[in-house]
Amino acid sequence: MQSKVYFSPLANKKFNSPLLKIKKLLNKLEPEKYFQKKSIIAIKTHFGELGNTAFINPVYIRPVSEVLQQIGTNPYLTDTNTLYVGMRTNSVDHLKNAFFNGFNFSTLQIPVIIADGLRGENSVSVEIDGMLLKSVKLASDIVNADGMVVVSHFKGHEVSGFGGAIKNLSMGCASREGKLEMHSVSIPSVHSDRCTSCGRCLSACAHNAITIKPKAVINNNCTGCARCIAVCPEGAIGINWDESSENTQLKMAEYAYGVHKALKGKILYLNILTNITPACDCYPGNDEPITGDIGFLSSTDPVALDMASFELVKQAMKLKSDPFKEIYSYVDSLIQLKHAEKLGLGSTNYELITLK
Repeated sequence: MQSKVYFSPLANKKFNSPLLKIKKLLNKLEPEKYFQKKSIIAIKTHFGELGNTAFINPVYIRPVSEVLQQIGTNPYLTDTNTLYVGMRTNSVDHLKNAFFNGFNFSTLQIPVIIADGLRGENSVSVEIDGMLLKSVKLASDIVNADGMVVVSHFKGHEVSGFGGAIKNLSMGCASREGKLEMHSVSIPSVHSDRCTSCGRCLSACAHNAITIKPKAVINNNCTGCARCIAVCPEGAIGINWDESSENTQLKMAEYAYGVHKALKGKILYLNILTNITPACDCYPGNDEPITGDIGFLSSTDPVALDMASFELVKQAMKLKSDPFKEIYSYVDSLIQLKHAEKLGLGSTNYELITLK
């Protein structure tokens, strides 16, 4: 059975506002059937690392918030802290970053909440019984929402080929512990030349996995919660980015399925196909787009949505093959979609419906 994907191209002769296009796309999904009045609904997006300019234009979130408020729900804007050390490592700096990039109350008139706590420690385990994972670790203030609208910037990514709804649903909704599980098969390691033996990591560790002798050392008691990474003032604790692209994508699909399960399928999706850059918005800078702006898509099916976005990029670049493999030759970017389809998260078979 084909899933419906609605598409509104950015190009138009009548100069319709892109904001009205987004509102129309979301309304086609009939959000009132998914979300009850007075329910608390998360709007999940990516705020972009400070210095990056390719992330979603914050005003594109406003029509989403307006639709949700018109049907009587109480929306909030959210993201989760990053695994790596940067401007979005903890909620204090992350909120500063969001406000600097325009995701603030004055622009959107809704609160911004970092969903996994001060340093990514607010995590909920959800059982899934997947091929690689039996459970996933998700941000608590996403799991505890009454529903969610996932607004994703579709662009390239060096690990998964591209990042869209599946990546936003998985990496974007995982706690720090979950992010580490998707990216790594080993415990964090200490760069002893940077370690000052201050002991902050020792205080943050809940599993007696760190000793100071005389530099910090992580032992096999480590459960991968990654709190030590966030608290180290010297950036001396590093992530071993040693998981394969294939397994990372398989885990992404299983994490996405876990979010879907946790929220009982009460999730709607929008993909933004503008500033389609080669790499993730997590970098503190960005390259030029690989193609021109295409438009906006919506669906209740994240697999179909990403598949349609993928093929629209391919058409725009006039390619017969994977456009992201042109950038990352070692990545098969459809692994994430095929596995998500096997899990029952959605279908790669879709009907594209263009809205005027």
